Amino acid sequence: MENSIITIEDRKEKIVDKLSTQYSLNQISMEEYERLIKYSQNIETEKELQILETIVNAYNTQDKRADNKNAQQTNMSDNTGFSDTNSRDHLTLLSSRKITGAITSGNFTNILSDYKIIITEEDLLNNETFLNFIVLLGSVTIQIPDTVEVINKTMTILSDVSISENNSTNKVCGSRKKLILMGNILLGDIKVKVKK
Repeated sequence: MENSIITIEDRKEKIVDKLSTQYSLNQISMEEYERLIKYSQNIETEKELQILETIVNAYNTQDKRADNKNAQQTNMSDNTGFSDTNSRDHLTLLSSRKITGAITSGNFTNILSDYKIIITEEDLLNNETFLNFIVLLGSVTIQIPDTVEVINKTMTILSDVSISENNSTNKVCGSRKKLILMGNILLGDIKVKVKK
């Protein structure tokens, strides 16, 4: 009897870990996360535990199917011949991160953190590269060569997006690669600097 109780408690812990991971990856909402955690705390029977495990595992299966479908659609609609393996999704909380390398797109969530993104013209695999930011009380510094045009489409609230003057005054129509900044910045900043 004692072994089955320990096993149930271990399985409950694994479920809570899975739910935390799914929530952190935006696979489930905050309300659903809280509801399932509360439900896991009230589990008393093996049958209830099996039901909850089935529910939690279903989220992983649904997410994998969605990822496969998105990957197939991306590969079919990609005119450049590159798959979207160079898309970046990053979450940084209370820390700092430096990012380099090839990129086709990216989603950056920055909460009380610092990002430093270093991009060369060769790193931009497409003519237009979209970077989507959610910045809350954080800072992002992007270093680019002067041959790349930066277009700012972000929404700022008590924030600042500054783009180096060298970049905005040196435009050559249509021949430059474009870096398009999108997203929301709240009490934070994005600085785009030209590498010298």
